[in-house]
Amino acid sequence: MNLITLEIPDQLMTQLQQQKDSVQTVLLKALEEYLAKQQSNITKTQTWELCGSLEIPLPESQFINHQSSELSTNYAEHIDEILY
Repeated sequence: MNLITLEIPDQLMTQLQQQKDSVQTVLLKALEEYLAKQQSNITKTQTWELCGSLEIPLPESQFINHQSSELSTNYAEHIDEILY
């Protein structure tokens, strides 16, 4: 394990000390999350996260998936055409 020295502004340190976890635990979790985001693969982009989370009230007929019994669209498959 490595030891580092970190200067934390007083206001931020006060907020950190009010957490139930130790400052070390909070900082380690933050570093792990940061590194995980840096190493994420192409299927976990922000655009990908939006797919399925948005509802299109009146989808264009060319994008309706007719193979499903429920109303669903295939906008995600055509995202480049639609956005650009």
